[in-house]
This record gives sequence, C-alpha cells and structure tokens, in this order.
Amino acid sequence: MSQIQSSVGLITGIPIEDTVNQLLSIAGRQRNLLQSRTDQLQSEQVAVDRLASLTLSFQFAINKFKNNTTFASSKASSSNKDALAVTVQAGKTPAPGSYQIKPVQTAAAQQLLSGRFDEQTSSLGDGVLKVRFGGQVDQGVKLDQLNSGAGVPGGSIKITDRSGATAVIDLKRAQTVDDVIEAINAATEISVTASTDGDSFSLTDLSGGSGSLSVQEVAGGKTAAGLGLAGLSVASNTAVGTDVLGLSTASRLKDLNDGNGVSLTGAGVDDLSIQLSDGADPVLIDLADATTLGQVVNAINAAAPGRLSAAVSADGARLELQDLSGGAGAFTVASAGGGTAAEDLGVAGDGAGATLSGRRLIGGLRGTLVSSLNGGRGVSLGAIEITDRAGAATTQIDLSGAETLSDIVNLINASGAQVTASINSARNGVQIVDASGGSGALVVADVGAGATAQELGIAVNDTVASINSGSLNRQVASRGTLLTSLNGGKGVPAANFRVTNSAGVSKVVDLKKTSDPATTLGDVIDRVNALGIDVEARINDSGDGIVLTDLAGGSGTLSVAESGGKAAAGLRLLGSSTAVDGSGRQVIDGTTNFEFDLSDLSQTTGDTSLSSLRNGAGIALGLFRVTASNGSSFVVNLSEAGNEAQTVGDVINKINSAADAAGVSVTAALNAGSNGITLSDSSPGGDPLKVEDLGSGASATQLGIAKSSTSLSGAGVRTVDSGALFTAADAKQGALGALASKINKLDAGFSASVLFDGVGYRLSVQSAKTGAGPGLLLDSGEEALGFEQVTKGRDALIEFGGGGVLIASKTNSFTGVVDGLSLTVNATSDAPARVDVSRNNDPISAAVKDFVDSFNALRTNLDSVTDFDSESNTTGILFGKGEPLRVESELGRLLSGRFATGGRFETLQSIGVSLKADGSLELDSAKLESALTESAADVESLLRDPTSGVAVKFTASIDRLAGDDNSLLLTRSRSLTVRIDSGTDRVAEWDERLTRQRDQMLAEFYRLEETIAKLQTNQSTLNGLQIIPPL
Repeated sequence: MSQIQSSVGLITGIPIEDTVNQLLSIAGRQRNLLQSRTDQLQSEQVAVDRLASLTLSFQFAINKFKNNTTFASSKASSSNKDALAVTVQAGKTPAPGSYQIKPVQTAAAQQLLSGRFDEQTSSLGDGVLKVRFGGQVDQGVKLDQLNSGAGVPGGSIKITDRSGATAVIDLKRAQTVDDVIEAINAATEISVTASTDGDSFSLTDLSGGSGSLSVQEVAGGKTAAGLGLAGLSVASNTAVGTDVLGLSTASRLKDLNDGNGVSLTGAGVDDLSIQLSDGADPVLIDLADATTLGQVVNAINAAAPGRLSAAVSADGARLELQDLSGGAGAFTVASAGGGTAAEDLGVAGDGAGATLSGRRLIGGLRGTLVSSLNGGRGVSLGAIEITDRAGAATTQIDLSGAETLSDIVNLINASGAQVTASINSARNGVQIVDASGGSGALVVADVGAGATAQELGIAVNDTVASINSGSLNRQVASRGTLLTSLNGGKGVPAANFRVTNSAGVSKVVDLKKTSDPATTLGDVIDRVNALGIDVEARINDSGDGIVLTDLAGGSGTLSVAESGGKAAAGLRLLGSSTAVDGSGRQVIDGTTNFEFDLSDLSQTTGDTSLSSLRNGAGIALGLFRVTASNGSSFVVNLSEAGNEAQTVGDVINKINSAADAAGVSVTAALNAGSNGITLSDSSPGGDPLKVEDLGSGASATQLGIAKSSTSLSGAGVRTVDSGALFTAADAKQGALGALASKINKLDAGFSASVLFDGVGYRLSVQSAKTGAGPGLLLDSGEEALGFEQVTKGRDALIEFGGGGVLIASKTNSFTGVVDGLSLTVNATSDAPARVDVSRNNDPISAAVKDFVDSFNALRTNLDSVTDFDSESNTTGILFGKGEPLRVESELGRLLSGRFATGGRFETLQSIGVSLKADGSLELDSAKLESALTESAADVESLLRDPTSGVAVKFTASIDRLAGDDNSLLLTRSRSLTVRIDSGTDRVAEWDERLTRQRDQMLAEFYRLEETIAKLQTNQSTLNGLQIIPPL
C-alpha cells in the first residue's frame, strides 16, 4: 500500500496527524504521569548525591584535624636574615626555643692564579702541568684529632717575641693545623713564624731580641694548652711545644694512614690471623664494623685473653701486640678474609720475640707517612750519600729508620752535608738545595744496591743548584674513600656502568641497588670483582683511583660504558683500554692525576669552544642526522654522557666517527675560511646531502649546518657549509686558552679560564665546590706558570650558643645543628643572630576555616533543596524529605554540643566557631587565635582527641549519613535508583504500546481515505452513465 505524503487526508481533508496525536495524547496520559514521576525521582537522586558529596567534602575538611602536620608544625625566624637565613625542613618539627647562632665564616672555593703573561699566545714552556685533588705532603690535620680526639678549645693566644712585641692571635675560626700556622704567621705585630715539629707546634723568633719567646692564654682560655704551647717561655729563638697528636682508643680508623683509613672485611668475616709462639691454631679476629682504634684493641684483647694483648704504644704512634703464650715459635700477624686489615693497622709481619711493634699510623701534625708515598706502596729506605757542589766531603745518611717524610728531611738537614732539604714549592715532594756555594756537581746517590734516592726522586749527579723530587704520589684514594668526596667534592653518582672484557663478555656493575647502594671505592671494587668476567678491580698504583685489569686474554678490547648514568665517567673509567701493565694485560686506569704537555698547546680554530659561539650563547648539545646523497644516514650525538662535545674540533671528530661507524662517505672538516664547519659527501647518489636536528634539538641549526645541498663541486662532491661561526680573533686563544679548554674538557671538579688583570694574562683554576680540604695541587715544575693560591678553600662556620662551639659545613648550608632546621650563612656578622622557633598555628587556623567553609557550603545546599517559597508556593526538590532533615539535625546537634576531652575548651564556640541564626557557621578568627595562644594543646585536644574530639565525633556521624556502607544518603540513592529504573522500564513499555497504537490509527485513516476515494470513483462512474431511450 502506498503511503500518504501529507498529514492531511487528500480525499477527506481530515487532519490525520493532528487527530492521531490528540488521540495518543489522551491515551498516553498515564505514560506522561509515569515519566514525570521518574524525572522527579532522578532530580531527587541528583540532589541526594549532591548532598552526599558535600557531606563527604565536609569530611575531607575534618580529616585535616587528624593530620599530624596540621598540629606538628613549626616556624622559625632569624633576627638577622641577611647574615643567617633559617627555614623549617619539610616534614620536620623542631622544638620551640631560641638559639644564639653567629655566622662566623662563609664557604669559599679554592682558586689559584698562574704567573702573568704579556700575551695569550705566549709560550708556557716545555714542561708538564700536573693537576690533582690532594696529595700535599705537608697537609695539616684537623684540630679535632688533637689531644686524643678532644680537639683544641676555641679562643685566642698571646705571643710575645724576644723583642718584647706582642700579638693576640684569634684562633676561634681555626679548624686545622694549617689554620693555626697561617694565623700566627699573619700576625705583623710580632716577628715569629710557626711551623710543626712532628707531633708538636714549633715557634721561631726572628726579631733579633734577647728577651723570652713566650705564649700565654687570653681571658682564661685553654687554647694555648690545647696547642701544647701553654706556659711556653724560652730565652732562645726556637720553642717547641709538647706533643698534641697521638693515637688513643678514641682515634678514628678513618683518620689513620694519612686519612686513607683501615679497610675491614665487615661483620662475619675475619680480619686478622695471629699465629702465637705456642704453635696453637692461629687466633682469628673479626673486627666487625669497628670505627675506632679502641674497638680494634678491645677485639684483639677479647680474642685470646691471657695469650694475646694489644695496646697503643708508649710513643702514641703505633699499635703494639704482646704474645703472652710463652712459646718458642714464631709470633706472626697477617690479614685474613682476603682483606688488608693487618697491613692497614701496621702490624703485618713477625714480632721481635714476644713483642710486635707496628709501624707508625699517623704522619704528624703536618706530615706524610713514608708508607703513604708512591700511591700507598711506600718507599724502600736505606742509606744515601750526598756530595755538595764544593766537593769537599761526601756525607752518608741512613734513612732506614725514617717513618715520615719529615723524618727524611730532618735526617738530611742534621747530617752535616752542605745542603738544605725541604718540602718543594708544589707541596708534593721534597727538594734539596746546595748550600756550599760551590760550582761543581751536586751528587745524591744510593749506597750499595739500595734504591732510596731513586725512589725518592732525588738521585742526581749534575752541575745544578738543586734537585726536586717532583710528585712523590701521596696516596689520596683507598677502599674507604667516599664516592661523594671524589672529583673535588663533586662526587660520583651511584649509577650503573657496563664492563666488557677482551673476550667480549659483558656485564653491568650495579652501584645503585635500592637496598645497598655503593658509597665507597671499596664497594665499587667489590662489585666489579663479583661480576666473574675475568676483570680485576683494585686501587691503582698511584693511589688516586681504581684500575681495571683484563684477565680474560681475549683478542678484543677491555672497555667500560655507561648504563644509565655518569658513574664510569666520574670514576675516570669510561672508554676503552689504551694501555697494558707490566704483564702485558690490558688496563683502564682511573687515575685522577691529570697531566698537560705545555709544549703541545698550539691553539687551532678547531679548539674554539662551543660555549663561545653565537656571541657567547653557546651551542645546545643534542642529536642531529646526516643523510648522504645515496640515502645512507647516521646520527651524531653531541651530548653523549661523559663525552660531551666541548669544541668545534669535537663536533668535527664526532661527525667523522659516526660516519665511519655507519660506513657513510661523509667527512667533516674546518671550512675554507677556517671559521666554520663543512661536510663533504662523496657518495654515488642523486639525492641531496642533508643535515637535520632530531627531536627538539637545535645543535645543527645553531651550528649553521641544518640544511641541504644538491650542487656538485668539480670533484663531484656535495657540501654543506656552516659559514662563519667565529672570527679569527675568537679562535686565537693562544696557549693559555688551549690549556683552559683542555682542563675544562675533563669535567673533573675544577675549571679554568683566562683572565686579564689589567697588565697581562693569567690562567685561573678554581674548584667547582666550596669547602676546606686537601684542595687542588698544581705542579708545573720549573716552568713559567708559577701558580699561587689566591683563595683558600674554606668551610662555612657558625658559632652555636654562648660557649663558642664552632660547627663547619662544606657549603653555606647547615642541617642537623638544630633538629628540623636548615641554616644558610649569607654573610659574616660580629654579633650572633637570634633564631626563634615557635609553634606554627597557621595550619590549625587554616584547617578550622576550611571546616567552617565546608560546612557552610553544605548548609547552603540544604537550604536550597529544602526551601519553601510562600509567595510562589514552590518547594525545593527535597522539601519534606527525611534525609536532609536528618543531616541537618545530626550535624547541628554536634556543632552545638560539648566534647568531653578534658581540656579547657569543650565546645566549638569556645574556640571561635559559632552557629548563626540561619544555621551556618561563623568563625571568630581573633577568638581562635586567642585560644591557640592560651593553649594550643587544648585546642588540639578538642579537635583531635581520639575518643571525644571533634574529628572522631563528626567522622562517626558522617559515616552514618554518607559513608560507604549502608549510610543514610547512600541507601536513599540506591532506593531511588531502583525506582528510577522501574519507572524508566515502564515508560519504555508505554512508548512501545503508543507506537503500535499510532501505527494502527494511521492505518485506519489511510484505509478510510482509500475507501472514500473508491466511493468517489464509483460515484463518478455512476454519474457518467446515460439513460438510453427505448427504440
């Protein structure tokens, strides 16, 4: 049946659509009532859910009363924040109180300046510049090691020289022996110089007077006594104090052996094996985690009571062991467990009868142990002979009994030879200067088969005025060296690196184990050795780092690569082996003794630093891709960890290396103008040579090579040229600039720059970190650099309290002085700053305000959904419902009720929270502040008492009203869901029924139209009939 195209009957003119709609409207009245009711329920559910949400939001505000940080909060202030700033550490609650803290000294980084040069291009000579951290053979010990660990009381001393002149020396800031000596020697009022003599301080009078050289305390202090100088008064030009440095049971193991400490195997593994003369089984001793010499002595004495004893020797310089077993056999001490404890404690070897007197363990106030020389391997001492330049006599000197470098110097000077021995100017060895005035050869030679002079670097037979040993390589690194102390305090991150042996076997060294991160060089060594890939790690022979030795004997190359960090670079182990040891085995030596050939510093344009390009803006290091004309490509990484590009030459080398590795015929070089980079492509292809940055990098763009080239040169080569990146003047840095560039490329915790002082050019070398310590040691031999220290590395110092207690920090920041506080020294001050710590009530006030605001938001919603407007006769969606009335009444009852917490505040109104006439809350901030001032503890009790406080009471109520488990509002919402779903289903059924009725009605109307149409057709037919008259 064809459909009618109009809503009005074409035959009858009846409005079919309107008629059907009106009929369905009458038939669907019940459906509409049902839909209206369902819509009402849905609106009601939205309102219930919104009420539940606001109730839970109120709970979130209440939860702040349960949070410890709301109440355990402190604030701190400084009376002189320009000199001393103070902050509360996150998550900490320092105790309230006031502290007097005086900022005495700011931290500084060490800086050294070379001699002056007229031009940057001036020659620096033909020698070698050696740079390292530490290794000074006259480094003073810390004062806290003196007097059996009791240190030296801060204060001042008064010195009177023999002319009667006096000076008061302020030593309150002194932290080391060097600080004491420098302070005395800087006193211009007197003619006295200070030095050390073994374990004592020594004063030398240069005044020429005939009186007494004396030292006195000032203002009843005890500083002179702490220095061993109290009551000193002599009628001579030299005065030596009493010994103030010696071993004791309090001596820290880490301070022994010139600060290289004692390596122990750890708890559960024996450290010492002692064979007593009675022939019984060796006594095995586990020193566990001993940190002091006293703990070591106690462990030895407890191992075999009555048979073995240990004590500090009478001279206070070594350990002494006694065999009490009474046997006739050997008395021998050795290390156990694969460790070096016996050697480190100086007791390895055989005893003399029943006594084993160990070697010296401390080098003196400002000395170095012979055992610390040669990287910790020591020097074999014997006899030497010296012939001065006058040739009058040859003096033989027995050095075999020397235990310190000072002993060696003193023995030479006391020998009668016409020479003077002293620490050299670089402070890393000794020098011998002829004092005879002759012109012949100065001879220092070994006696017999000995090699003492050779090992000390003083063997000479030449017409020279002096002999300088050069560096004697005082050991600066041991198994106990902290990773954080390396690279001048810059440290080494506890990251992983990969070791590959010569056989191609590769494993990752895990330094960052979550449960056991590596903290010392010993940890690194143990983890490398535990890999089991025939690569051995140990402290290197120069005693300044780790050396890896390949034992695999393969045809490949021993190599080290990073694995997610920069640990290998920080340990100076990154890269491939380029050297072998005496046995022909490949090694990688992580030495931190850097050498620069001063004769090979010709500056080329390739040495131009990237940081100097783009008018000093530098080049952002990143990755870029080079695609040759044959479609082959390679990626250049200028930011490779531990091998970052520093100069234009580095960029060129990285491009060429990447091209070679990829087998692509692209080469990079300086361009024709020697002021930029050019890339040449000789590949047999028809595409352009293309350079493009990768990711968000901009290296190629900033270098001027991010472009394509399609033109061919006469030789059939495509090129990309950066153009002029720099001028000839920029490139011409000279030898000083080249040396600075080489130093900076090391990234070893110090940097260099060229400066103009108004007269000439100097090389400035500066440590990257502030703080006192061994510092940088620069040795340029006899060449022209001649460095002098212009700024000494120093710690920041604060004086705590009125007792003059000094506390030091490598930086200007201090933590742990007052638990929970961070202090920052911004400047020094003659007066102490008052640091006040008080309870911080701001979080409590904020929490109470949030409580009020959250309830008022809930209150506003309650008013809205339960409102009755008498004028319009309308109501809120939940008007008359029990749920909002329950919420209002239950919370209102609590807000106006009492909380029996036992404190002085038992109502919310008592702390400034009151109910207004409209049911909302009002906060009286002044009243709250007054309550907190009166007793913050009682306010806290009111709000968070675990049984009767605001938080627990409201939480219980809200759980009943809007909690997760069968709460009032949740139950109501679930009930509404069921009714809404039922109503929705019934409406759908009605819709289906009405749709069927519509179809039926329309069909009937369509049939009516057809019927009438047929009738009209029949009528027309009938009307067309004519009556035929009869014939």
